[in-house]
Amino acid sequence: MTLVIFVFTKSVAIEGKKIVDAKVFHNRNLGASARELLNDAVYKSLTVEIQYMKGFKPRQETINQLSLFLNKYLNKPKGINIVLNEIGRRKNTPLTTDSVVAIEIANRTQFVKDDNIALYILFTNSRHVDKRILGTAYRNTSAVIYGKAIRENSNARGKLTRQELETAVLLHETGHLLGLVNKGSRAGSGHIDYDYPDHCTNKKCLMYHATEIKKLSSVLIKGFVPVLDSNCVADLLANGGKQQFLFKPFVKAF
Repeated sequence: MTLVIFVFTKSVAIEGKKIVDAKVFHNRNLGASARELLNDAVYKSLTVEIQYMKGFKPRQETINQLSLFLNKYLNKPKGINIVLNEIGRRKNTPLTTDSVVAIEIANRTQFVKDDNIALYILFTNSRHVDKRILGTAYRNTSAVIYGKAIRENSNARGKLTRQELETAVLLHETGHLLGLVNKGSRAGSGHIDYDYPDHCTNKKCLMYHATEIKKLSSVLIKGFVPVLDSNCVADLLANGGKQQFLFKPFVKAF
């Protein structure tokens, strides 16, 4: 495992009576902020910063679906705000996690502050070094969607549209940030996929492992977005999330 060290500009927030250093806060393991994101004990609002490289701006319906997803499961009485901004393109070469971290360090502007918590999501103009990977959640408040990989695996005959695919991958990585599966939001039932850690065994669940790699045929259906199954929803509720809905394998969204 590669050790990644963030070097963020100094920023602090007040957590109860404790001062929180943003540099330390955002440099934690995946799942470490799951409960902070789900409940409102400390953080009453959320800012999602989406940065994208030219030509890889996520579709508006993708943003709408992210907003619906977050508002469905997160207790944030002061609201959830999604901000988008374009950053410079990089040389079109495959990215490692270290490369993605370097981009975040150079460009991220939203950090934990007072009672507001922040997420960072990057849409790149290139792919991961492992061509199978479409997206990755790599720290407690950080995720990346590999735009070139999304483009190469969508909009062809028999494949999902770019909008459908980027939506599914974005929501899947957001699920990881919320601690799924058993990665900050403890699994209360036997739905952990031990062959693919941090994923769900239900092939119709958003958190099934194939959602973030090229092997998509058994998970995604054109015109639909997969949702969390009842087990994953229960895990979020137990960790401070809100509401519960009857499980339907897919939501007609496009």
